[in-house]
Amino acid sequence: MTRAKSQRNAPETRYASNWVAAWRRFRRSGLAMFGLVYFIIILFVAVMAPVISPYPYDRVDYGITLQLPTWQHLLGTDYLGRDMLTRLMWGARPMLLVGILTGAVGMVIGVPLGILAGYLGGAFDWFIQRLVDLFSALPWYLLVLYLVMVLSPSVWNLILALSVSSWVGSCRLVRGLTFSAREYDFVEAARALGIPTRQILARHVLPQIAPLLLWGFATSIPGSVFAEAGLSFLGIGIRPPIPSWGQMLGQAGQYWMYYWHVFLFPSLCIVISVLAFQGLADGLRQAIDVNVNV
Repeated sequence: MTRAKSQRNAPETRYASNWVAAWRRFRRSGLAMFGLVYFIIILFVAVMAPVISPYPYDRVDYGITLQLPTWQHLLGTDYLGRDMLTRLMWGARPMLLVGILTGAVGMVIGVPLGILAGYLGGAFDWFIQRLVDLFSALPWYLLVLYLVMVLSPSVWNLILALSVSSWVGSCRLVRGLTFSAREYDFVEAARALGIPTRQILARHVLPQIAPLLLWGFATSIPGSVFAEAGLSFLGIGIRPPIPSWGQMLGQAGQYWMYYWHVFLFPSLCIVISVLAFQGLADGLRQAIDVNVNV
């Protein structure tokens, strides 16, 4: 009886040990750990911004415009006298929202298409591949630019526009992984036993590629963050008075030579965020310890 119980617990033990080994590989990377700590901190700041920010983000004071950092305004004020620290805190909210939701929507679209294309093959795979080639050939930034202008700038329209192109990478990744997974012995055995395709995909194929889906999702976030900042910098992303780091950077364009703080701090936030999320994604790949060739 003890032996039977230990056999039943064996898969759970192996599963737990795999996660422990993955964590050990992940924490070997200093950049990955920095990305994880940064993500936790910036998530806390974004969620708690209404509580911890020292001033209202839209408070205007023309008596202190373009003030350099002081004890009252630790990062100075902008051209309307608004507190820079407050606006940077609030700017983390659309950054995270756009980055995470764009990646999530891209996965929701790309994963099912990639799994079906990789597993079924044939005409369906050919059609999906041509669709992926079409969207890959399009200048995605111009496409997003056009969609945002047509839909009118807002957080949700920006997410929708970025998602139009973000599904391509996840679809290509999942298609390649599924194409390899369908050749596994246990998948071929399930097919030979007449198990329905839906059940094979859900129980055998998807669990095999799930860790790499997490990595694929993480790699999509830095690009979305940079795209949001770029579009807001051009004035067609997040609209005032809602703060955005790219928007703050665009508004600082004519002042940066004389008032360095209005340009430096938003730039640092964007650069550090992109590097941190990229480091987090690289750490996840090391933790998975798998070579991705698609």
